[in-house]
Amino acid sequence: WAATQEPESEFAGRKVVSVSSDGGFGQYMSEFTTAVKYDMDVTHVLLNDDELGKISKEQRTGGWDVWQTDLVNPEFAAFAENCGGLGLFVDDPADLNDALEKAIAHDGP
Repeated sequence: WAATQEPESEFAGRKVVSVSSDGGFGQYMSEFTTAVKYDMDVTHVLLNDDELGKISKEQRTGGWDVWQTDLVNPEFAAFAENCGGLGLFVDDPADLNDALEKAIAHDGP
């Protein structure tokens, strides 16, 4: 994000889009409030599989049973709204492009 803020940067003015899973985002959810506080123009796409997918993959790769990786998540779109950002929920792939356009056009997180 910072690279887009410097007028001399080759990245100045570019939109910033980040992507994470629910497990990754859950570890750093409080950082979303920082993005709101400083009105950072960032779009975040959260892929929700209700699982610590990286850990599950490591367990499978190691030949172990998948253990203790299920998650019980909040409604992330509601969380974003409660923090003062834009929160959108998409469960139909046909709605994804419209949601991305709306999110990217939004000024702020």
